[in-house]
Amino acid sequence: MPTYRRVQDIAHNIGIDGFLFISVTSADVRLTATDGTQAQLHATFEVDAPSEAEADAIFESSLLTTEPGEGRLHVAEGDGSWGMGSAIDRLVRAIPYLVGVTADLEEIEGTAPAGCRLELRAVSGDVQASGFRGAQRYQSVSGDLSAEAPIYDSLRIQSVSGDVSVDGELSDATPHAVDTVSGDFRLASASGMTVAVRGLSSDIHSALPHRFEGSADRRRLIIGDGAASVAFNSMSGDLAVTRSRQQAQSPAPATQPAASASETDRIAVLGALERGEIDVDEAMRRLGDRA
Repeated sequence: MPTYRRVQDIAHNIGIDGFLFISVTSADVRLTATDGTQAQLHATFEVDAPSEAEADAIFESSLLTTEPGEGRLHVAEGDGSWGMGSAIDRLVRAIPYLVGVTADLEEIEGTAPAGCRLELRAVSGDVQASGFRGAQRYQSVSGDLSAEAPIYDSLRIQSVSGDVSVDGELSDATPHAVDTVSGDFRLASASGMTVAVRGLSSDIHSALPHRFEGSADRRRLIIGDGAASVAFNSMSGDLAVTRSRQQAQSPAPATQPAASASETDRIAVLGALERGEIDVDEAMRRLGDRA
Protein backbone atom coordinates (compact mmCIF):
# COMPACT_ATOMS: atom_id res chain seq x y z
CA MET A 1 0.00 0.00 0.00
CA PRO A 2 1.37 3.44 -0.88
CA THR A 3 2.61 5.77 1.84
CA TYR A 4 1.76 9.46 1.56
CA ARG A 5 3.40 12.33 3.40
CA ARG A 6 1.23 15.09 4.77
CA VAL A 7 2.16 18.26 6.70
CA GLN A 8 0.21 20.40 9.15
CA ASP A 9 1.60 23.89 9.76
CA ILE A 10 0.59 25.77 12.89
CA ALA A 11 1.48 29.37 13.75
CA HIS A 12 0.24 31.66 16.49
CA ASN A 13 1.52 34.83 18.15
CA ILE A 14 1.93 34.04 21.87
CA GLY A 15 4.16 36.99 22.78
CA ILE A 16 7.64 36.95 24.24
CA ASP A 17 6.52 35.31 27.50
CA GLY A 18 3.39 33.41 26.45
CA PHE A 19 2.52 29.75 27.04
CA LEU A 20 3.08 26.85 24.62
CA PHE A 21 1.65 23.40 25.44
CA ILE A 22 2.26 20.32 23.24
CA SER A 23 0.96 16.80 23.95
CA VAL A 24 1.80 13.83 21.67
CA THR A 25 2.07 10.04 21.88
CA SER A 26 4.90 8.52 19.82
CA ALA A 27 6.01 11.48 17.74
CA ASP A 28 9.39 13.14 18.29
CA VAL A 29 9.33 16.83 19.20
CA ARG A 30 12.19 19.25 18.48
CA LEU A 31 11.84 22.90 19.47
CA THR A 32 14.30 25.77 19.16
CA ALA A 33 14.05 29.15 20.88
CA THR A 34 13.88 32.36 18.85
CA ASP A 35 13.80 36.09 19.58
CA GLY A 36 10.38 36.54 18.00
CA THR A 37 6.85 36.36 19.42
CA GLN A 38 5.38 33.56 17.29
CA ALA A 39 5.16 29.84 17.94
CA GLN A 40 5.57 28.04 14.61
CA LEU A 41 5.15 24.27 14.36
CA HIS A 42 5.62 21.91 11.43
CA ALA A 43 3.94 18.50 12.00
CA THR A 44 4.74 15.64 9.62
CA PHE A 45 2.41 12.67 9.11
CA GLU A 46 2.90 9.44 7.18
CA VAL A 47 -0.36 8.01 5.81
CA ASP A 48 -0.78 4.50 4.42
CA ALA A 49 -3.79 4.50 2.11
CA PRO A 50 -4.91 3.04 -1.24
CA SER A 51 -5.21 6.46 -2.89
CA GLU A 52 -4.47 10.15 -2.54
CA ALA A 53 -8.12 10.88 -1.80
CA GLU A 54 -8.28 8.35 1.03
CA ALA A 55 -4.94 9.61 2.37
CA ASP A 56 -6.36 13.13 2.46
CA ALA A 57 -9.45 11.91 4.29
CA ILE A 58 -7.60 10.04 7.02
CA PHE A 59 -5.12 12.92 7.35
CA GLU A 60 -7.97 15.36 7.92
CA SER A 61 -9.36 13.09 10.64
CA SER A 62 -5.94 12.86 12.35
CA LEU A 63 -4.99 16.54 12.47
CA LEU A 64 -3.59 17.90 15.71
CA THR A 65 -6.13 19.84 17.73
CA THR A 66 -5.15 23.45 18.34
CA GLU A 67 -6.47 25.90 20.91
CA PRO A 68 -4.99 29.34 20.24
CA GLY A 69 -5.68 32.08 22.72
CA GLU A 70 -4.28 35.39 23.85
CA GLY A 71 -0.70 34.70 24.83
CA ARG A 72 -1.04 30.94 24.57
CA LEU A 73 -1.22 27.97 22.21
CA HIS A 74 -2.29 24.39 23.03
CA VAL A 75 -1.48 21.65 20.50
CA ALA A 76 -2.36 17.98 21.02
CA GLU A 77 -3.23 14.66 19.46
CA GLY A 78 -6.88 13.81 20.15
CA ASP A 79 -8.14 15.75 23.17
CA GLY A 80 -4.63 16.21 24.58
CA SER A 81 -5.00 13.76 27.45
CA TRP A 82 -3.20 10.47 28.08
CA GLY A 83 -6.19 8.52 29.34
CA MET A 84 -8.34 5.81 27.80
CA GLY A 85 -10.84 8.44 26.66
CA SER A 86 -8.27 10.00 24.36
CA ALA A 87 -7.42 6.65 22.78
CA ILE A 88 -11.13 5.90 22.21
CA ASP A 89 -11.64 9.34 20.69
CA ARG A 90 -8.89 8.78 18.14
CA LEU A 91 -10.23 5.29 17.38
CA VAL A 92 -13.78 6.51 16.77
CA ARG A 93 -12.63 9.30 14.46
CA ALA A 94 -10.68 6.78 12.36
CA ILE A 95 -13.38 4.06 12.08
CA PRO A 96 -14.38 4.89 8.49
CA TYR A 97 -10.79 4.36 7.37
CA LEU A 98 -9.58 1.52 9.57
CA VAL A 99 -9.35 -1.17 6.88
CA GLY A 100 -5.79 -1.01 5.58
CA VAL A 101 -5.40 2.69 6.31
CA THR A 102 -3.18 4.31 8.97
CA ALA A 103 -1.98 7.82 9.74
CA ASP A 104 1.03 8.33 12.01
CA LEU A 105 2.32 11.60 13.35
CA GLU A 106 6.08 11.22 12.88
CA GLU A 107 7.50 14.44 14.27
CA ILE A 108 6.90 18.03 15.22
CA GLU A 109 9.60 20.59 14.53
CA GLY A 110 9.28 24.22 15.38
CA THR A 111 10.32 27.44 17.04
CA ALA A 112 8.91 29.49 19.90
CA PRO A 113 9.88 32.62 21.85
CA ALA A 114 12.87 32.01 24.11
CA GLY A 115 11.10 33.48 27.14
CA CYS A 116 7.85 31.56 26.78
CA ARG A 117 6.50 29.11 29.34
CA LEU A 118 6.85 25.68 27.80
CA GLU A 119 5.11 22.40 28.62
CA LEU A 120 5.73 19.24 26.57
CA ARG A 121 4.10 15.85 27.09
CA ALA A 122 5.05 12.68 25.21
CA VAL A 123 4.40 8.98 25.73
CA SER A 124 7.18 7.31 23.73
CA GLY A 125 8.50 10.10 21.51
CA ASP A 126 11.82 11.79 22.17
CA VAL A 127 11.75 15.48 23.11
CA GLN A 128 14.47 18.06 22.46
CA ALA A 129 14.27 21.73 23.42
CA SER A 130 17.09 24.22 22.90
CA GLY A 131 17.62 27.79 24.01
CA PHE A 132 14.53 28.37 26.19
CA ARG A 133 14.96 30.37 29.37
CA GLY A 134 11.43 30.58 30.75
CA ALA A 135 9.63 28.11 33.04
CA GLN A 136 9.67 24.65 31.48
CA ARG A 137 7.90 21.40 32.26
CA TYR A 138 8.45 18.08 30.49
CA GLN A 139 6.59 14.78 30.93
CA SER A 140 7.39 11.47 29.27
CA VAL A 141 6.70 7.76 29.74
CA SER A 142 9.48 6.09 27.75
CA GLY A 143 10.80 8.78 25.42
CA ASP A 144 14.10 10.51 26.15
CA LEU A 145 14.09 14.18 27.12
CA SER A 146 16.85 16.64 26.22
CA ALA A 147 16.91 20.33 27.05
CA GLU A 148 19.64 22.91 26.45
CA ALA A 149 19.45 26.57 27.43
CA PRO A 150 21.70 29.36 28.76
CA ILE A 151 19.76 29.38 32.07
CA TYR A 152 16.66 27.76 33.57
CA ASP A 153 14.43 29.92 35.74
CA SER A 154 12.28 26.94 36.74
CA LEU A 155 12.59 23.35 35.55
CA ARG A 156 10.10 20.49 36.09
CA ILE A 157 10.64 17.11 34.44
CA GLN A 158 8.72 13.85 34.83
CA SER A 159 9.67 10.59 33.11
CA VAL A 160 8.99 6.91 33.69
CA SER A 161 11.77 5.03 31.88
CA GLY A 162 13.09 7.67 29.50
CA ASP A 163 16.48 9.24 30.17
CA VAL A 164 16.72 12.98 30.88
CA SER A 165 19.53 15.30 29.76
CA VAL A 166 19.72 18.97 30.80
CA ASP A 167 22.48 21.41 29.83
CA GLY A 168 22.63 24.96 31.20
CA GLU A 169 22.81 27.20 34.24
CA LEU A 170 20.24 26.77 37.01
CA SER A 171 18.66 29.81 38.65
CA ASP A 172 18.82 29.83 42.44
CA ALA A 173 15.61 31.88 42.67
CA THR A 174 13.26 28.88 42.44
CA PRO A 175 13.71 25.13 43.04
CA HIS A 176 14.02 22.61 40.20
CA ALA A 177 12.70 19.03 40.17
CA VAL A 178 13.25 15.88 38.12
CA ASP A 179 11.18 12.75 38.79
CA THR A 180 11.78 9.39 37.10
CA VAL A 181 11.04 5.74 37.82
CA SER A 182 14.01 4.13 36.10
CA GLY A 183 15.23 6.86 33.77
CA ASP A 184 18.70 8.34 34.29
CA PHE A 185 19.28 12.07 34.80
CA ARG A 186 22.32 13.78 33.27
CA LEU A 187 22.91 17.39 34.29
CA ALA A 188 25.58 19.43 32.52
CA SER A 189 26.06 22.75 34.30
CA ALA A 190 28.61 25.05 35.87
CA SER A 191 26.16 26.27 38.52
CA GLY A 192 26.72 25.89 42.21
CA MET A 193 23.94 23.55 43.28
CA THR A 194 22.55 21.24 45.90
CA VAL A 195 20.95 18.11 44.44
CA ALA A 196 18.72 16.25 46.88
CA VAL A 197 18.62 12.63 45.70
CA ARG A 198 15.89 10.27 46.79
CA GLY A 199 16.36 6.90 45.15
CA LEU A 200 16.23 3.30 46.28
CA SER A 201 19.12 2.17 44.10
CA SER A 202 20.37 5.28 42.33
CA ASP A 203 24.07 5.74 41.63
CA ILE A 204 25.48 9.28 41.79
CA HIS A 205 28.45 10.50 39.77
CA SER A 206 29.93 14.00 39.51
CA ALA A 207 32.77 15.16 37.29
CA LEU A 208 32.81 18.47 39.19
CA PRO A 209 34.35 19.06 42.63
CA HIS A 210 31.71 18.10 45.17
CA ARG A 211 30.84 16.73 48.56
CA PHE A 212 28.08 14.50 49.90
CA GLU A 213 25.78 14.87 52.85
CA GLY A 214 23.25 12.37 54.21
CA SER A 215 23.19 8.66 53.49
CA ALA A 216 21.18 5.77 52.05
CA ASP A 217 18.22 7.02 49.97
CA ARG A 218 18.42 10.62 51.18
CA ARG A 219 21.70 11.96 49.89
CA ARG A 220 22.65 15.51 48.98
CA LEU A 221 25.24 16.26 46.32
CA ILE A 222 26.69 19.73 46.87
CA ILE A 223 28.70 21.50 44.16
CA GLY A 224 30.30 24.90 44.58
CA ASP A 225 28.25 27.26 46.73
CA GLY A 226 25.23 24.93 46.54
CA ALA A 227 22.96 27.86 45.66
CA ALA A 228 20.62 26.27 43.09
CA SER A 229 18.21 23.71 44.52
CA VAL A 230 17.47 20.51 42.55
CA ALA A 231 15.34 17.56 43.67
CA PHE A 232 15.97 14.24 41.88
CA ASN A 233 13.48 11.55 42.81
CA SER A 234 13.83 8.08 41.26
CA MET A 235 13.46 4.41 42.10
CA SER A 236 16.45 3.15 40.12
CA GLY A 237 17.56 5.94 37.81
CA ASP A 238 21.14 7.23 38.11
CA LEU A 239 22.39 10.81 38.40
CA ALA A 240 25.45 12.16 36.57
CA VAL A 241 26.67 15.78 36.81
CA THR A 242 29.19 17.06 34.28
CA ARG A 243 30.51 20.40 33.07
CA SER A 244 28.24 22.27 30.69
CA ARG A 245 28.92 21.61 27.01
CA GLN A 246 27.96 25.21 26.28
CA GLN A 247 30.72 26.45 28.57
CA ALA A 248 33.21 24.03 27.07
CA GLN A 249 32.34 25.20 23.54
CA SER A 250 32.55 28.93 24.37
CA PRO A 251 35.63 30.46 22.77
CA ALA A 252 38.28 31.62 25.20
CA PRO A 253 38.66 35.41 25.35
CA ALA A 254 41.23 36.72 22.91
CA THR A 255 44.49 37.79 24.51
CA GLN A 256 47.50 39.54 23.11
CA PRO A 257 50.71 37.55 23.38
CA ALA A 258 53.20 39.02 25.82
CA ALA A 259 56.02 40.86 24.14
CA SER A 260 59.45 39.28 24.44
CA ALA A 261 62.34 41.28 25.91
CA SER A 262 63.78 42.00 22.44
CA GLU A 263 60.36 43.08 21.13
CA THR A 264 59.96 45.42 24.10
CA ASP A 265 63.37 46.99 23.39
CA ARG A 266 62.55 47.43 19.70
CA ILE A 267 59.30 49.22 20.56
CA ALA A 268 61.19 51.50 22.97
CA VAL A 269 63.72 52.43 20.29
CA LEU A 270 61.01 53.22 17.73
CA GLY A 271 59.19 55.30 20.33
CA ALA A 272 62.33 57.32 21.05
CA LEU A 273 62.82 57.89 17.31
CA GLU A 274 59.23 59.08 16.92
CA ARG A 275 59.60 61.53 19.80
CA GLY A 276 62.83 62.96 18.27
CA GLU A 277 65.00 61.83 21.18
CA ILE A 278 67.35 59.99 18.76
CA ASP A 279 68.04 60.25 15.04
CA VAL A 280 67.66 57.53 12.41
CA ASP A 281 71.33 56.50 12.55
CA GLU A 282 71.18 56.02 16.31
CA ALA A 283 67.93 54.07 15.97
CA MET A 284 69.47 51.79 13.35
CA ARG A 285 72.49 51.23 15.54
CA ARG A 286 70.43 50.31 18.53
CA LEU A 287 68.18 48.03 16.53
CA GLY A 288 71.24 46.43 14.98
CA ASP A 289 72.65 45.72 18.45
CA ARG A 290 69.41 43.91 19.37
CA ALA A 291 69.06 41.90 16.17
